[in-house]
Amino acid sequence: MATMREVAAQAGVSVTTVSHVINKTRFVSEEVVSRVYEVITALDYQPDQRARSLRTGSTQTIGVLVSDIANPFFPKVVRGVEDCARENAYSVLLSNTDESAETEAFNLSLMIERRVDGLILAPSVGADQVLENLTRREMAIVLVDRGCDLPMDQICSENRQGAYAAVKHLISLGHKRIGIIVEMVEIQSFQERILGWKEALGEANLTPRDGDLRQAGLEVEGAYTAAKKLLSGDDPVSAVFSTNNLMTLGVFRYLKDAGIRCPEEVSVIGFDDADWASAFNPSISSVAQQPYQMGYQAMELLLRRIKDPSCPGKRIQLPCDLRIRESVDTPHARVA
Repeated sequence: MATMREVAAQAGVSVTTVSHVINKTRFVSEEVVSRVYEVITALDYQPDQRARSLRTGSTQTIGVLVSDIANPFFPKVVRGVEDCARENAYSVLLSNTDESAETEAFNLSLMIERRVDGLILAPSVGADQVLENLTRREMAIVLVDRGCDLPMDQICSENRQGAYAAVKHLISLGHKRIGIIVEMVEIQSFQERILGWKEALGEANLTPRDGDLRQAGLEVEGAYTAAKKLLSGDDPVSAVFSTNNLMTLGVFRYLKDAGIRCPEEVSVIGFDDADWASAFNPSISSVAQQPYQMGYQAMELLLRRIKDPSCPGKRIQLPCDLRIRESVDTPHARVA
């Protein structure tokens, strides 16, 4: 295996210069950088990351924990994190928590054992104690998508504003009974979307009835059941506000099985504008977030925290965009 000394000798530079090129710790001319990397490629040189981590106290690695990578929202968040990390010579370890506080704590302990320099986390329900412990450890951490009341770096969407805009649009079309389906009411982002739903209804002097808010849990099947409860019986809602991609899939699966036409018999607006939203028939109206930007800026916040652990916590809220498509219309009487 080639050594840094051999790379330096063949490139005609000092070992120190090779180190600066690899670690980006000092300015080196583009001509020298290019020559060094040509030799690195030719010799198949692999830097000793363990030795560098012992020497610098940094592994140049960060951990990312999300609730469910199968949710189309999170891969875009992770892509944003990875792009920013790569630009800053960091690598990324990714883990799912499956919305389990126990799994989250276990995976966090593994990442800490691997001496990651920081963490980006979409916290699970009941994660407050874990977050307090990480804060006491002085671990660099950024919360993404879901916030908390602790003074930590956080980046999420303007959930309340996005939900308010969606429900207000439905009200402007004449809808008076608007059901809402959420994943878990304990998660802050969903709490904010519920507040936006209530705010729009209250502004129009509309009072939600018992059962107009349904909790679905993680699975598409949960949203299917929630949609069935909202849309069956003698007095169904005329519109459904679904608060994430998986919930929206569950709603449309139920509509198909029940033979309920959208938007002729019920209007639907989702939260998260997935790539497939415009490909559905009807195309799905939705509140678009900025998942890639969320991930990219989360990594920027983490780098700031790693470089200056004493900097004050920062909370960023990214604006949402309401995209109206074919899945909403004025309310119509349900056809038997």
